[in-house]
Amino acid sequence: MNQSTRYPYKVPSRVYDEVRAKVSDRAKEIHADALVWDMTLPFGKGWMSDELIFRYRNSGCDLVSLTINDFPGSIQGTTQNIGAVHSMVRRLSSDFVLAKSVDDILAAKANGKTALIFNLQETNPLERNLDMIEVYFELGVRHMLMAYNMKNFVGDGCAEETDSGLSRFGVTVIKEMNRVGMLVDGTHCGYRTSMEAIEVCEGPFIFSHCVSHAIYPHYRNIRDDQIKACAATGGVIGVNGCGFFLGDMAGSVEAMFRHLDRIVSLAGPEHVGLALDYLDNPKPFFDSQDANPSMWPLLDGKPHMRADYVLPEELLLLTDTMLRNGYSEQNVRGILGLNFLRVAGQVWK
Repeated sequence: MNQSTRYPYKVPSRVYDEVRAKVSDRAKEIHADALVWDMTLPFGKGWMSDELIFRYRNSGCDLVSLTINDFPGSIQGTTQNIGAVHSMVRRLSSDFVLAKSVDDILAAKANGKTALIFNLQETNPLERNLDMIEVYFELGVRHMLMAYNMKNFVGDGCAEETDSGLSRFGVTVIKEMNRVGMLVDGTHCGYRTSMEAIEVCEGPFIFSHCVSHAIYPHYRNIRDDQIKACAATGGVIGVNGCGFFLGDMAGSVEAMFRHLDRIVSLAGPEHVGLALDYLDNPKPFFDSQDANPSMWPLLDGKPHMRADYVLPEELLLLTDTMLRNGYSEQNVRGILGLNFLRVAGQVWK
């Protein structure tokens, strides 16, 4: 396990100790040895901190994908955030490394370091310039969402009243992402946008951080046929730990597992991964939801719940929960990280 003794934090350490007291020795052994991959951690301005990234390291994460764009999205704001993380990693180089390839990730784990990659939760940071896709890829961006809740030049988001699907410009964006080797991500997209993106995309498609609409019908969650269509490409769905998407005020591991188990039943365990989408300070995000009803409309006329999140320290408890519910060690290791490693190896160039 990649646990730093040089940079401890009292509260997360306490939580981690409480989790370890609950789980089996087998879960501890598997979790410590497995490749643990979290596909989404918001890390832009306001959430970027040494403490947060060390919490993931101390919780055993070998790879963390950092959401690095500004909102609603610009080249200037996004590249400034990328520069800030590059500076942070230079300062913390004994613990972290920026990864460009699968080999970099495996080497980081072998050397006891945590690997970091970038993601964009919007195509707006392109500023409609297709050349920026390759530029961002060279800077470490390895997956990009098509639209974040609202309509943009690529397609509709999941919160739109319309469901117009992928634009012609969106088709060219996906083809360029395929060319450079960047994973195409349907999270936060409208239903038709994601399904048409799956048709256009060559190779594995992902939903980096989504849960089941059938279990909790939030417009942000994905439907059974979206899950199956993603799996049919060889792709992976990363299960998030946000209580307001799980439909659970406590943001519990049990609720996260219910969604994970539903997706496994539809797609198979080889098409499921993890992406907590954790915020250690969610108040600004919740305030933004309230202030931007066009991006976050009411859910069936009701305000969004201000629910808790599954903590990074609780990933070990999720490992134990999967084992207790009959998941094989092979499948647990796949969900913890090897499934995302597989699609990365297929797509990244």
